[in-house]
Amino acid sequence: MLEAIYLIKNNIYFTWFALLIFFSGFCFSYLVDHFNIKFLTWFPHWFLKFMSRYVNPKASFLKIFLIIFLFNSISIAVYLISGLFVAFPYIIAFMTGMNIGLTVFIPQKANIEGYEMGHPHGAGKMFKMMVFSTFVLVFEIVTFSLALGMGMSLGIAVAAVSVANPSASIGASMFLAELLSMRLRTYILFCVPVLAVSAYLEASVIKGA
Repeated sequence: MLEAIYLIKNNIYFTWFALLIFFSGFCFSYLVDHFNIKFLTWFPHWFLKFMSRYVNPKASFLKIFLIIFLFNSISIAVYLISGLFVAFPYIIAFMTGMNIGLTVFIPQKANIEGYEMGHPHGAGKMFKMMVFSTFVLVFEIVTFSLALGMGMSLGIAVAAVSVANPSASIGASMFLAELLSMRLRTYILFCVPVLAVSAYLEASVIKGA
């Protein structure tokens, strides 16, 4: 766990940079929606239809939880190791921001059947849902930006090793393998538990529980 804390601390600037790129993509989504750029909107359309079909108040709590948890866990794992391809973390950060922005704009224009959440009754339940939603947002932004930040620093290490050791020596390979294993351990010890809690809270919000 100390290793995970150390890695998080040493990647804090990359984490903030990933968040900045994410919000740049989010802002860009307005232009994509405004000019209706089709090839950039297909994934958000598919995602919203998938969610409306399988993740809605009529589905069981366990089903909603598992879909959200597995989707987020796989996504974060991909973000974490994306630095193996150097430029990928930056592209992913921008595209994720854009896609999330489009999932905000698209439902306002398109009639996506079933795209809804449960409707809690009473001030107490409404407040509970607001608190849960806030924690979900914080947890997912933290894990997303942290994973991409670690991916970015991994990408810089990969680029540096490629320049210094173009022949890919055994020592260089072992160094990169250790960097990757450190990130995977942080993913298991920190990201996965946070994503599990986030999925539980998000499933509660969708069910209106």
